[in-house]
Amino acid sequence: MTPDSARDDLAFLRGLVDPPDSGFQRWFGAVYATCGACYGVQMVLHGLQYLGLITGEAAGMAIGIGPTVVFVVLLTWILRRSRRPPGASTLSRAVGAVFSAVGTANLVLIVAIGSLAWREKSLTIWLLYPTTVVILQGAAWHAVAALRRKLWPGVVALGWFATGVGMALAIKTFAVLIPIAAVGFFAFMLVPGLVLMRQNRTA
Repeated sequence: MTPDSARDDLAFLRGLVDPPDSGFQRWFGAVYATCGACYGVQMVLHGLQYLGLITGEAAGMAIGIGPTVVFVVLLTWILRRSRRPPGASTLSRAVGAVFSAVGTANLVLIVAIGSLAWREKSLTIWLLYPTTVVILQGAAWHAVAALRRKLWPGVVALGWFATGVGMALAIKTFAVLIPIAAVGFFAFMLVPGLVLMRQNRTA
């Protein structure tokens, strides 16, 4: 093996892990920040409902469904703007797989917890769903911290875990539960998404 061939091999291996300008990290950050903004605003609107500043069944329905509709529309716009999914390194695909698995688990939890809450007519049981979702987000970021060997994703993971525990402890106290959830979505979803969008390296 010559020095030139060793350098070529090293460049090839590095390209597998960190291909330049793939855009995956910025794309993922845009999606994650959009999600954080939509559901963070939803929590603020729920807070206004709790304070009696927003009333009416139609308004409640709009607050419950509206953020998801807005997110889907914005996600479609982001995908169309990208024209095609950005290229991703091996490590990026692993990160994407972690969040994809979490997303699938969220859908299963809707069925599992939602069906039980419906049968028991229990709002408390249903509120276990968002609590579990934020804990799963923490698990995903914990995996990212291990894969990337960076500190800040671990901090995000701890933030999500703390949010989940706080929501569980305040599950029957909306005056506390709603602000905790709002802070979680803004601080640990919107902000990390914006950070990823600003970084030049691919995830």
